[in-house]
Amino acid sequence: MRQQTLPITGPVTVSVDNVGGDLQIVGWERAEITAKTDDNQLDLQAEAETIRVRSHGDLILYVARDVIVHISRVGGDADLRAIAGSVEIAAVGGDLQMRNVGGVHVHSVGGDMSLRGCAGDLLAESIGGDASVHEVKGEVRINVGSDLYLRGAEGNVTAKVGSDAALYLHPKPGTEVNVKAGSDALLRLPAKADVELSLQGCDDESIRVDLPGVVPAEIGLFRSLVVGNGGAKISLVAGSEVIVTSRDEEWENMAEFDPLGRDGPFSAGEFPGLSSELHESISRRVEQATRRALESSMRAQEQSDRVQRRVDAAMRRAEEKMHSSEQRSMHMGIKVGRFGAGIDSPRPPAPPMPPRVVSDPVSDEERLVILKMLQDKKISLQDAEKLLSALEGK
Repeated sequence: MRQQTLPITGPVTVSVDNVGGDLQIVGWERAEITAKTDDNQLDLQAEAETIRVRSHGDLILYVARDVIVHISRVGGDADLRAIAGSVEIAAVGGDLQMRNVGGVHVHSVGGDMSLRGCAGDLLAESIGGDASVHEVKGEVRINVGSDLYLRGAEGNVTAKVGSDAALYLHPKPGTEVNVKAGSDALLRLPAKADVELSLQGCDDESIRVDLPGVVPAEIGLFRSLVVGNGGAKISLVAGSEVIVTSRDEEWENMAEFDPLGRDGPFSAGEFPGLSSELHESISRRVEQATRRALESSMRAQEQSDRVQRRVDAAMRRAEEKMHSSEQRSMHMGIKVGRFGAGIDSPRPPAPPMPPRVVSDPVSDEERLVILKMLQDKKISLQDAEKLLSALEGK
């Protein structure tokens, strides 16, 4: 463990040349820079208006809030917080997390990227995993290998996304949004938006628009429409479905799969000036809340599994009823063909049917499962009615 402190005067650039492990940089109000590492090697040097730092192990830096930060290489994860100056990052091998920073230019991140609060533009050239971006004052240009969750971008947006793109925007007049997603694209807009939409899905039924005063569905691979005064231009191209809605529910359902958008447990050294006991207390509380959330999620999954089992049983009962009905028709000599019904010679009566078992009342969860299957076109309307009837014991 090594620690070193340097005083600074005036505008300074902090250049992190190499970090072998994880990197954490936190802005504070002091006119000095403090570096801590768990390794025996720590190189902290002042060269004119540049402070250079290197470490083979994990590195924590406390810097003046208004410094400019250049990061050349981080072998592990990187965490940057409360930095008002601009940030440029060449390469992070693991995950990158940023909170309340200035303008950001990221060249390459091997894992996931999370950003909450950016006072300038965001340029992210290559993100290997998922990206969660919240509250960017300037322009967003980003290339994401997997999923993108974007909420609160005030400037233009240009995004290339390998999988799903979920956008929650309040576009200003004159702004432009261009997003290409390999899978689904979901856009949530205000109910009274002024936008010009250009949408492209994967087939004739892949585009859905759920906005007040707009026809919800039109057959076609492409769709263009003007909502309100059309002040902003939005283009969405998706490899699967395109959904544009003013409903919060659609976004919230998608955002549930955005773990990067939630703050994780606090780590020691994140906020200088707090005691280690307080850090441990905060961490324990966050871990307990996370554990409770996981337990609640598991209980919800178990309930969903029980509902699904009841639906499967209802489907089997419906099929058995249809089969029994066909058998009874054959025994009674009834044939239905293209020229109507006819009666053949009578057959011996069928044995009496066992008394019907009264099913439990149909729950709202079971109805929702059936409606979801109907919405996803996994079953027809007739099949849904049969399932509901079977669940009710009819």
